[in-house]
Amino acid sequence: MELLAELESMALNILDVPEEGDGTLEADVARWQRLFGFEKADARRRIEEYRSDYSRVRISDELWATVKTRKEAEEYDREAYEYSLKNQPQALSPTSSATVSGTFIVQLMEPLDSPEKIKDVAGLAEAPLIVTGVGEHGQANFCQIDGGTRAKLLDWVAEHHSGFQPTIVRLTKAKKDLCSRSIAPTLAHDSTLPQNRLDDEKDMPRPSQDEYPVLYFFYGTLADPKVLKHHLNLDTEPSLVPASIQDGEVRHWAKYRALVDAPGSAKVFGSAFLVRSRDQEDALRFYETDRYEVVRCRIFTEDGVHQGLTFRFEGWPG
Repeated sequence: MELLAELESMALNILDVPEEGDGTLEADVARWQRLFGFEKADARRRIEEYRSDYSRVRISDELWATVKTRKEAEEYDREAYEYSLKNQPQALSPTSSATVSGTFIVQLMEPLDSPEKIKDVAGLAEAPLIVTGVGEHGQANFCQIDGGTRAKLLDWVAEHHSGFQPTIVRLTKAKKDLCSRSIAPTLAHDSTLPQNRLDDEKDMPRPSQDEYPVLYFFYGTLADPKVLKHHLNLDTEPSLVPASIQDGEVRHWAKYRALVDAPGSAKVFGSAFLVRSRDQEDALRFYETDRYEVVRCRIFTEDGVHQGLTFRFEGWPG
């Protein structure tokens, strides 16, 4: 799918989200319970997840026109039919306690109007931090949560405030969780193996989680200076350094290139780029989405070998 078509599809998905208070959610929950066998809380959770995925694939108007009469007779609407096409295995095996992995933001509003309330409802050790953003009615406050917390919040809302629909949006941001006590995660290296353990507990694996500037290796679209200039909002196209890494292999996932572990493999060639700040890194992580993870790697350039980072695909491409 070309970029323009993807953007048009995302815009239509955003416009399709029902307005708050229009009464459609409860009817949709009941429909998904009947069609897919979900419990009420699970149906609500799956609808929230599906509607927050603005990049989901839509069927064509022509296809819906062809099947509409038959599917509506079976109590499907277009949304439920699209969900069934994409998620039929999950729909046939419902679970009332499913937890969706990933990172989310939840808008603070009554009854979930403070980090302390979210902490209490979800049983967290600490209250999540507040981040400021733009909501439906202007500036708003949000808290960043994980999939487990999201599931607990939706269960609590379904039980105690069934008429309330919290605003929870999935952040499609590449994971970054660099361990300070081991080399994990490192491309094609298992940190638990004896040969990969640190010699001294005082050794600090590099790069560290919050180390900037930090050298990144790019092997796909980010190796294009025009793409970097656009996504990092740079005044001029950046200078990239020819580079390579070892122990990885690039496979194709859909139309994209995906780096996966491949111990002992030939070199992967690409470019090195010095990321100067967390803001720049965050922009790159959002670009790569949560299908990728930031991992440590050794980057080879004409100047020598450098400890750096790259984006590894989180699952094996089909």
